[in-house]
Amino acid sequence: MTNSPNTPSTQEPRARVLLVEDDQSLRALWTRAITRLGYDVIMVSDAESAVPLLANRPDVALCDVHLPGASGLWLADRIRDLSPTTAIVLITADDHIPPSESLRPGIVSYLVKPVTLDELDSAVHAAVRLSQRQQP
Repeated sequence: MTNSPNTPSTQEPRARVLLVEDDQSLRALWTRAITRLGYDVIMVSDAESAVPLLANRPDVALCDVHLPGASGLWLADRIRDLSPTTAIVLITADDHIPPSESLRPGIVSYLVKPVTLDELDSAVHAAVRLSQRQQP
């Protein structure tokens, strides 16, 4: 039996998004939105909990800048070291982050809260595309 030209023989793996946000209600809302886009979401509430998950090489990391403990900027540096193809989207309520911080390598977008779902969708799609182009 042969496959029909319209039937894929293998299914593409879904992109993985690591969501690091300490606000539980935002984590839940953004997880639902990202899942509806067709991506798998792994969520944690702090930067330290995210570091071991980098071994799985997420395609995208959505990181709140101001987290309890280590900051999202600290995490962005760990991501560069441990998972260099992971695209990073920084999210914060602080609209005065210096460009030297927000323009670190691997950061593809910088969103200021309150973030609309359209902004989130656009940033995640752009980050997934970039990450997939960087894959070996």
